[in-house]
Amino acid sequence: MSSTGNSSPPNVTETISTTPHTLLTVNMSHVSKLTATNYLMWKIQIHALLDGYDLAGHIDGSTLIPAATTNNGDEILVNPEHTFWKRQDKLIFSSLIGAISPSLQPLVSRVVTSAEVWNTLALTSKVSSQDLIN
Repeated sequence: MSSTGNSSPPNVTETISTTPHTLLTVNMSHVSKLTATNYLMWKIQIHALLDGYDLAGHIDGSTLIPAATTNNGDEILVNPEHTFWKRQDKLIFSSLIGAISPSLQPLVSRVVTSAEVWNTLALTSKVSSQDLIN
């Protein structure tokens, strides 16, 4: 039997995500849809629901967005915390869109995060409230 004495198996590094998080879907089937006249109560109901799931930080800014990448010294890697945050935020985003009446959905057609949905609706509501006062 012949073998080459100085051949060794190639170095293979495998990264396995071990993030202990679970993505949560938010059931908003019992939430009143946002209309032109019920913003304040809708806002209270949505925030309480998300707070109950410990997800309100996505809309109020208290949960910081993790960096998209990490550096382990030799290479730049996708940050699994960012991937998890992004996936969770998209589930919240989708739930928020579903809790808005179709006539108001165009107001948030250009935003990409749940916080942007929240902030856009808050700003729009303030403008609408000022119109009612004046």
